[in-house]
Amino acid sequence: MLGGEREQFSLLVDRYKRGIANFIGASVRSGADIADLSQETFLRAYAHLGTFNPSLGKFSTWLYHIARNVVRTHLGRAQRRPATQDLGETHALENALPDHSREADPAGGVLRAEAEAEVRAALADLPERTRTVLSLRYYDNMEYQTIAQTMGLSLGNVKTLIHRGKIALAHKLREREAAATTSATARFRGVNGLAYALRGI
Repeated sequence: MLGGEREQFSLLVDRYKRGIANFIGASVRSGADIADLSQETFLRAYAHLGTFNPSLGKFSTWLYHIARNVVRTHLGRAQRRPATQDLGETHALENALPDHSREADPAGGVLRAEAEAEVRAALADLPERTRTVLSLRYYDNMEYQTIAQTMGLSLGNVKTLIHRGKIALAHKLREREAAATTSATARFRGVNGLAYALRGI
């Protein structure tokens, strides 16, 4: 499909754009950055299309490798400047990751979006390799063997990273939930204290 027919590249963009955006979103919290880095990934792929060799692996593996390098470069730059953040929850990673069916009620959609944002934030706190493997597995539904090829890891290593990663992510989510509860309790006490003080005025 790629044999010099660059005009068909748009078909590949349509096929992989959601997966690439989800993959990048596991490491990058800003929606604008996700869009920019996704675009950069496809621009790099387009520019180097002639270097893709189907005999060495799948196009998707090659594309995700480019996306991974784009994210690494971005995060390296981000560490050298102040970061602005905005972005877990659930017992199993499989249940926490995005539910793309939006036919449920609006309130349910908001709750799912909040839960997804929490998962992404907790995922971003994990080591890069663990974060990448989990993202490929649960956002992009990649098979273990494909992940191994994409990451240049053994199949056993991928399975171990996913197992340990799920445990680490659950721990991060519990930490975030505890921190949020503590913060909410402190705010509640502050409001109550203010109300009590105002009664004496």
